[in-house]
Amino acid sequence: MTEVDYRRISAVEWSEKLAKFKGRSLFRPLSNQEKSDSPYTHAIKPQEDGHCPFLVENLCFIHSQSGAEAKPSICQLFPYCFNETPSGVYATVSFVSMGVIYNSGKALSEQKEFLITKLNEFKKLFPDHHPNWSQLQLIVGEPLAWPDYLAIEDALFDRLRDRGKSIDMRFLEASRYLIDYATARRAQSGQTKTLPAEGVEGNKLKRLDLNLLIALHRVYFPSAPLGKGEGDFSVASFLNQFFLSYLLPLRFKLASNSFAIDELVALPWPENDNDMEDLLFRYFFSRIFAKLYFGAGFGQLSLIAGFHHLIVLLALLKLQARALALSRGAPAVSLVDLVAAIRQLEKRLGETKLGGYAAPLLELLLFSPGRLKRIVAASH
Repeated sequence: MTEVDYRRISAVEWSEKLAKFKGRSLFRPLSNQEKSDSPYTHAIKPQEDGHCPFLVENLCFIHSQSGAEAKPSICQLFPYCFNETPSGVYATVSFVSMGVIYNSGKALSEQKEFLITKLNEFKKLFPDHHPNWSQLQLIVGEPLAWPDYLAIEDALFDRLRDRGKSIDMRFLEASRYLIDYATARRAQSGQTKTLPAEGVEGNKLKRLDLNLLIALHRVYFPSAPLGKGEGDFSVASFLNQFFLSYLLPLRFKLASNSFAIDELVALPWPENDNDMEDLLFRYFFSRIFAKLYFGAGFGQLSLIAGFHHLIVLLALLKLQARALALSRGAPAVSLVDLVAAIRQLEKRLGETKLGGYAAPLLELLLFSPGRLKRIVAASH
């Protein structure tokens, strides 16, 4: 919350409005690190389940008691998201919202005037927010002009819209297109260094592949509440995990359980479930359309590494949905499991940062087409 938000909301005696607030501390000041480069000064303390205490029966209690204008500034923007790029500002919505998950309400294309209002509110809250797209790269060392990117994006969407194929296959074909595009560009410029091939060793996961999945699962689906920076991808923790994997089994951890990857993939992924397939498509389409997966949109990753990161996220969503299904004793994965996984992921993607050597390490780990094929095959 901003200082103005805090003063307005903390001035209310919430315990007089709802018994569960009696004797409870609802707010905390942010640390200096948390406040850095931010308009916020305070935070609402989450409940034990991680949810906002003002979420009562799936509705905002502040809103219900005092109106939308009384909510924290960032909550008034929710679920709308804005990303400034060289070709303008792209508006999307957060998949933390259940309305967005179930595709209810008006299309954004029908809300132009309202979106302009929300964009102005966003600019007032973040007046110095101007993402730096000047270092855009196709792969490391290969600069990419923005108009060229937009043409590539059209080609990616053409492949991802092919509903006659599984979403796994669509993503792999889009990845192949990017690798072929990069190869052709290198050839045109006279570079003789070849890009990695897919390999012929089969689709069995290698130790490094599984370590990458486990490390990113811990970042995006933490089994316990995280402090500021604790959920960021770290080179040191990844290397420590990799060496320990020779001594200890690698497991996907949830709050009250953990699973080996063999346990997860033994639960079949539903075939031909149109609702689940549509949700996955809409989720990833939104991130690509908003440019929130590479460059200034995500950790300054190159386009190919950023797109491959999306493919790993697709695999992780399927694995996490299986883990949630097993945890509740379900005989099969259902839409409710995928919804929960996507909401978890969406929240964490908005909080995660790639600092230090994290981005270079991900560039290295995410470039291999063979690794991507093995990861997709393992999560299918």
